[in-house]
Amino acid sequence: MRVYRYVVVVAAITGLLSGCTGDDEPQAGPSPVVTSAASGDAGEPSDLLPITEGPAAAGAAWPDGLTAKLVAVERVPNSWGADVPKSMAIVRVTVEVRNGTGDVLPMESGIRRTTLLHGGVRVEAEAEAGYSYHDPAEARRKSLSEDGGTRIPVGKTLRFVESSTVPVGSLGELTLALRLPAVDGERETFYLTGVQGMLKTVR
Repeated sequence: MRVYRYVVVVAAITGLLSGCTGDDEPQAGPSPVVTSAASGDAGEPSDLLPITEGPAAAGAAWPDGLTAKLVAVERVPNSWGADVPKSMAIVRVTVEVRNGTGDVLPMESGIRRTTLLHGGVRVEAEAEAGYSYHDPAEARRKSLSEDGGTRIPVGKTLRFVESSTVPVGSLGELTLALRLPAVDGERETFYLTGVQGMLKTVR
């Protein structure tokens, strides 16, 4: 579903309501004030990109051919994170991106590409990086983050892993914001809704 934020135009014409001057000429009111729905700054129309969202099970798609899907959404043990209290839960997401564009897509290392949101007002969860492990098998099982690579060739896929901490009481309503790079310009954020429906518990 595509929702657009519209610019609100507020025109206040006070001169016509307050009467006439001594010359019986109506006073000109002030010029209309244009307020951006995003910033509230007068005189600046909103230039935000439209918000694009869809169900988590269906994945995300952009007009240039880039697609992404949630491979896994897991609640993992709190002990895999750093000092995570019992009131919080670690949610680990694995995302697979397919480059259906006509260009190699750069994936800069160390840049977080997802934000987990919880509750009806979509509060941002805290990122959780976890620990490093020497044993490859243990790292594969317990790792809370993984870049997956720095580029996606045309027609190829890349998987990455990121994790967040969410209040246990908010696990019933989760949304994932995907912010993937573009070759040129700015790519729209895609919001995957109903992420809690894919949540599995890992022990």
